[in-house]
Amino acid sequence: MRNATRTWLLWAAAVGMAVAGAAHAQSGPNLSLGAGADGSSKGGSTSYGHVTDGNPGTWWSPSGTTGRISVKWSAPQTVGTVVIREPAGMQGRIGPWRLVNNGNGQVLATGSGAGTIAFAPVPASKLNFEILAASGTPAVAEFETYAGGGPSTPPMTPLTVSLSASASGAEARLSWSVAGGTAARQQVYRDRDADPAGRTLVADHVAGTAYADPVLPAGTYYYWVRALDADGNGYESSAVPVTIASGGGGGSAGPGISAACRELVENPAVNWRESPTLTGDQAIVACLAESLGTPVGFGHRATGGYDPAGGSTLVVVTRGGAASPEQQILDAIGTDAPTWIVFDKDDFAAPTEVAMYRNGCANPAVLAALGGATAAECRDHRLWCANRGVSSASCEDTFFNTRLNDSSLDALKLPLVRSNTTIDGRGANARFIFSGFKLGSDSSGSPTHSTRNVIVTNNRFVGVGHTEDHDLDPDMVRSTGASHDIWIHQNTFENTGDSAYDVKVGAYDITVSFNRLHNVKRAALHGSSDSHTIDAQITTTVHNNLYVTTDDVFGDSAYNGLRRVPLLRRGQSHLFNNVFYGYRKDVLSVRVGGRIAFEDNLFLNNIVNSKGDDLDDWIANLLRDVRDTSGLRVEGSVVRYSDANCQAQGAPGDLSRSVGSVPDMLAAYDAGSLALIEDNWLPADMDLARYVFATAGKGGLAPYISPATPGFAAIVAAAPAGCQ
Repeated sequence: MRNATRTWLLWAAAVGMAVAGAAHAQSGPNLSLGAGADGSSKGGSTSYGHVTDGNPGTWWSPSGTTGRISVKWSAPQTVGTVVIREPAGMQGRIGPWRLVNNGNGQVLATGSGAGTIAFAPVPASKLNFEILAASGTPAVAEFETYAGGGPSTPPMTPLTVSLSASASGAEARLSWSVAGGTAARQQVYRDRDADPAGRTLVADHVAGTAYADPVLPAGTYYYWVRALDADGNGYESSAVPVTIASGGGGGSAGPGISAACRELVENPAVNWRESPTLTGDQAIVACLAESLGTPVGFGHRATGGYDPAGGSTLVVVTRGGAASPEQQILDAIGTDAPTWIVFDKDDFAAPTEVAMYRNGCANPAVLAALGGATAAECRDHRLWCANRGVSSASCEDTFFNTRLNDSSLDALKLPLVRSNTTIDGRGANARFIFSGFKLGSDSSGSPTHSTRNVIVTNNRFVGVGHTEDHDLDPDMVRSTGASHDIWIHQNTFENTGDSAYDVKVGAYDITVSFNRLHNVKRAALHGSSDSHTIDAQITTTVHNNLYVTTDDVFGDSAYNGLRRVPLLRRGQSHLFNNVFYGYRKDVLSVRVGGRIAFEDNLFLNNIVNSKGDDLDDWIANLLRDVRDTSGLRVEGSVVRYSDANCQAQGAPGDLSRSVGSVPDMLAAYDAGSLALIEDNWLPADMDLARYVFATAGKGGLAPYISPATPGFAAIVAAAPAGCQ
């Protein structure tokens, strides 16, 4: 026993444990794994959540030589032992400290240096480890907590994990051995580089000593296997690379488009009618349609303003002519003939507001609502405010949300888009403000006009922070009146109170893909009333969209819940490979027999947040709103802590659940959609996040549905550093 104890002491000193005095056993599992964490400060590139992730290779560090790091739970835990571990190379920096029960301020222990801290077991919802002094900047790799105290027992010999890996097609095959004892739990991590920071946990509680990671895009991946002993101590392998030559998820580069088409679409110096090769409306529209690609899912038939048989019309919206841009758009969307609408690259090179409500600014009722405004003041809300002494800070709210918040102002309501139309914002810096368009129309829950075959793509829709349930109902894209074959793709929606993309009164066969929603309070109603039985025919596919609520409004009650992604009545919606940042609770709502399949979607939430939320809160509340006889199936979807740059940290929280019955919606898809989806479906990890960061929204890179896509590896490599 003396020799065993001496071996333990040497090992403990090597990993930074305090071994002087009466050490105590680590009884039971490490309660910190999966718990929340916060603190008083943090140094650059560190995170509070690193102390509870079970990974000694990541850590929290304060911004100075003192600081507080805390572990917290949603319900009180009985804790009798704490182990503070310093990261390799930074041992010995922690000086005097005290351990405090945050709930009642009781000082549970004091001491100096990292190591094992034993005390009479107490119930606690939050424990504070307060560093009072340090030699240099201190760091805590793990803040472990255990239920019991008691006499010291040397741990088992440290485990050694040896990993080997190889590729087989689009699959990485791992095998490993564990020496020095038996692993109580095994985990597999993956990343695109050998740095463990930001890596993804791809499998947990793995049985045996082999694992296959399937359907990977081409590229090089690094893997780690982590083994935990019965006391919760973790030991991991070195990073081992695997190179996949031809991938299954994310896809390779597309077949490409012609040089002339690429020049026309991507070169801002070549305006829409200036190509020496692509002349005539049909040739130009064919290029626009080909480079955009093909929708997948329920909306796969949408071709918009392109008729392959001929007769497609190109409308180029200009500035400075006899008709305003808004009037030109209104005229172009008012025909069923195949019409593809773009914006003149030169006229709209600088940021330019387009506001469809302006078409009603000659209406006497509108001018009266604005206090006897002139038509010029109506068209320019800033001029109206300046002439009336309204501050710039409150101008938008006063003009749009107070004066124009009137359901009787019919002249300002959404203009109708007729069939066979595309509204394409590529190559231009136009942005629609306040409101957008309706695809179809309805009255009292019945269709009055059904629109078919519409594409809305690469536009920027900017709301004015309008209150929810604005009386003008200023949606951005509303599909209604049993309209169908609709594709809403790669748009950016910002700062709206009501809908980004509502689906009402039996609209169906709609695909919503690769859009970015930024601080949108309510994304989408799918069915606006429990009494509308026609909504049973609603079918939507919603994939690869990015939904972001920024940290500065995360705690605002207006963003608390019912984000409507979607709020569904009666119909069915298939959501896969979407990414969410800063969503707290009640993201979707399923009512009156609606059915949602929610597959491989990723939620990222800042571990440091203004509401004090933690992983348990989000697991419980994100997808809970399922009512009456409705159905929800959640598979492969997770929530993870992240930093402010939207980079995942720690182990994921599983959101899987099943309520009622949900049909296999893939079975309703066409063969072309199924092939594209199968080749490009990604698991809910950081590779998916990076792919969506780079492709979602106006101006995003061409994703896999386009032949112009640069492919998975190039897209992930080009992803921005964050999503806010």
